[in-house]
Amino acid sequence: MKAITRRLQLELIGAGYAAVFLYGALAFFQRYLYSLREPIDSQSGMAAFGEEMLTLFLFALFLVPTFFLLRVMAQSDGVYSVYAKVLLAVSVTDPLAVGLLALFHRSLLIQNVCGIRLWRSPCVLVVMAMSRVLGRRSAGKRLITWALLIEGGTLIATFALFVALAGAGHDG
Repeated sequence: MKAITRRLQLELIGAGYAAVFLYGALAFFQRYLYSLREPIDSQSGMAAFGEEMLTLFLFALFLVPTFFLLRVMAQSDGVYSVYAKVLLAVSVTDPLAVGLLALFHRSLLIQNVCGIRLWRSPCVLVVMAMSRVLGRRSAGKRLITWALLIEGGTLIATFALFVALAGAGHDG
């Protein structure tokens, strides 16, 4: 059996991303049209939960071509080490978001941007874990391990802080 070329692999991965993107665009456009047709129903909490579920479903769909892209990237040490450095930089944005939110909690822009980064932290953690498992070389895996520790530690610390603040508000 003949192996397919790297170029064809990347083209198939790109087609996978395009297909998921088109599906997502159509699904969100359909929800937008529904919100125009039924404005009261589309403003409910149930509609917001439906949008969140759609977002998580699309994330899961995007993981499929990402898995194959990571397998192709892991074959090249140079590409994978650059990717590991980018993941490490992305992981640093999580504690940065917590710090900015603590310092500028009254700013609506900071609340939105940092809140979205914190809310999507579990998704970033999943991609980082998948990257760590699929990596081959120790240098890239070591950087990704540090990224996982930063991301996971920040997620746990933020959750503990929210629990502590919620408990402090009910003390009486």
